[in-house]
Amino acid sequence: MLRLLAILAALLALAIPFALGYSMIVAFTTGGCGGGDDPRHYGLPFEEVTFPAAELQTTIAGYFIPGANGATLIVPPTGASDRGNWLHEIAVLHRHGYSALSYESRNCLGRTHSLGYAEVAEVADALAYLRTRPDVDMARVGIHGFSTAGATAILAAARFPELRAVVAEGGYHDFAAQLRASLGGAWYSLPYEWGARLAYRLVTGHDMRVLSPVSVIQQIAPRPILLIYGTDEPSLDGGRTQQAAAGAHASLWEVPGAGHGGYWYAAPEEFERRVIAFYDVAFGISR
Repeated sequence: MLRLLAILAALLALAIPFALGYSMIVAFTTGGCGGGDDPRHYGLPFEEVTFPAAELQTTIAGYFIPGANGATLIVPPTGASDRGNWLHEIAVLHRHGYSALSYESRNCLGRTHSLGYAEVAEVADALAYLRTRPDVDMARVGIHGFSTAGATAILAAARFPELRAVVAEGGYHDFAAQLRASLGGAWYSLPYEWGARLAYRLVTGHDMRVLSPVSVIQQIAPRPILLIYGTDEPSLDGGRTQQAAAGAHASLWEVPGAGHGGYWYAAPEEFERRVIAFYDVAFGISR
């Protein structure tokens, strides 16, 4: 009886973290649509646009924010965000003449989110849409993403040379490695990771190994990359790892006192100066 109880206890000790890892991925990938904003709240001019999503075989809704300097930035949705995601930073970009395209996530279309990998297909759709606009100079298109969209930005830029500049904020460098590091080598870390990997495979159809911007970031060279991380966010080491892997064409700004997503809030003037200077140099814009 004692032996049986010990076996049951051991199985339970493995099953609980396994189930937690599984549930975490399901929550991250299948959440509802939300988190977007209205450009009118920021006094931004905008067009409500739609464009075809080839892989999803549906239509994506977005906002096109017209600028005046001839350069356009694709702003992919973070996680389950609706269109209008990250408008506080789009407003900064617009003040300096940049156009932006913001669009809804897969979750808003009733699909699962892959945490950045499969979403590269929607970046391709956004590029195809921008090619149809006579007011967009395709030689001056970049990508600007936060968190999972930061990972999408790097993965997409490695695949599409049309993306001439990349700002990636707070994204993971390798999802599985960052997950492992966050567990700190605890006894339950292995079953937790097994559960997460299985859920990711079953929900998205992909192996978690695809979530590795650091493995492709060097392919973006010589196009410039600006990585932005807060000194108080757990993924900062991953930002440093990506900068080292990318080499001289990538720079890393560590925002003092900022947590995940708090970069503009922690240092608005420095954020504006650094980001606009980065894009201006990348697109040859003089002021």
